[in-house]
Amino acid sequence: MIYKIIIFLTNIFLANLVYAENYIENYEIKDRQPINEPIGSYDPEINSYPDPYPDDKILLVIDKDNFNQFAETILTPGQLEMFKLYPETFKMNVYESRRSCSVPPEVYQLTKENALLIDEGEGVKGVVGSIPFPNPSEALHHVWNHILRYRGVEIFGSSPFYIINPDGSRTYGAGEAIAKNFWNPFTKNDKGLQGMIMIKVTHPPRLADASALIIESLNAFETPRRSWVYNPGTRRVRRAPDIAYDYKPSASQGITTADQSGGFNGAKDRYDWKSLGVQKRLMPYNAYKFHETPIEDILQPYHVNQDFLRYELVNVNVVQADLKSGKRHIIPHRTMYFDLDSHNMLSEETYDGEKVLQTYREFPLINFYDQPMCLSIHEATYDLTTKRYELSSVRSIDIPKIQWRLEVPHEERMFTPEGLKRFAR
Repeated sequence: MIYKIIIFLTNIFLANLVYAENYIENYEIKDRQPINEPIGSYDPEINSYPDPYPDDKILLVIDKDNFNQFAETILTPGQLEMFKLYPETFKMNVYESRRSCSVPPEVYQLTKENALLIDEGEGVKGVVGSIPFPNPSEALHHVWNHILRYRGVEIFGSSPFYIINPDGSRTYGAGEAIAKNFWNPFTKNDKGLQGMIMIKVTHPPRLADASALIIESLNAFETPRRSWVYNPGTRRVRRAPDIAYDYKPSASQGITTADQSGGFNGAKDRYDWKSLGVQKRLMPYNAYKFHETPIEDILQPYHVNQDFLRYELVNVNVVQADLKSGKRHIIPHRTMYFDLDSHNMLSEETYDGEKVLQTYREFPLINFYDQPMCLSIHEATYDLTTKRYELSSVRSIDIPKIQWRLEVPHEERMFTPEGLKRFAR
């Protein structure tokens, strides 16, 4: 009898392995299908991005009953840990892979050859306003492609953030920002800058008008990040050189660091960077259904409501960052997954000094096809130790639309300490 049970379980196990292998072998990621203009149902007067693929069906649901079948193939370590921690609620709805990302044609027109990495990878030189490394051959090429991906020109908007505790209680905050990007075809860039941004907190009231100004260069070795903060209590502006690396903003409650904003930003000198090559992984992609869902239907304990997320099998460039000997950072090990098409970071895992997984992060994309431009609709950081999560830079049908290309440019003189004081008021 025991022998028969063993044979039965073995057959089930082998059948599951064959199913997982067949799924990977038989599933074809098709050629790119970029969306270069608004779809017919798009209304520019409202903050809605209708799903270009409303008839797509779920091909596969991965949950507690079958996730182990895909453990060695298309799931990342962070995703596996989410299944283990939250077996009753975490799942992944897998859809057809539609490579929908695009950028303005002017970006492609400028993209002909690789820029040049200088100063040990801390700076780039050469082509401006394009994809800096269309033919990436090393780890930092992928990091720079992400940092300098097209993200608009003259920007104004606001977005909320949430900290969700295991018991369902939450912290809500909101801010407003203006930004001027230089790395694009539409702005003359002769200043050696990536861009400038001013941010102010509008909620909670106790932090209202707490503000920051950040000026980012194209070479952190030659010209490190410059930053200032305005304190509403003292009504004074002061330099803030610590808004970098592993500085933890108070709003994040210790979940994320300054250089995790936007996926990854800032100086790279504290890590050894290694490319792990192109891999097929399930990533949150074409998350239009999520964008169109009211926020109250999204937020729940442990993780966002997975019913509304769409995962696709995606080719990603995987990069590993390990802390250099003698350097300091509270995140000593990181694994980053960059979309092959759009260069956006789609996911990240962070590890402690013993290489124990600490956080899993997701950046679900949509094509803002009125631009066109692919960016994440939020940044989700799941703290696997405390079982809290942070949802930041939220873009949703519930939130006023961000203006990515204002008709009237921001005046550069606004981005000064005195301008910060005026902006904060």
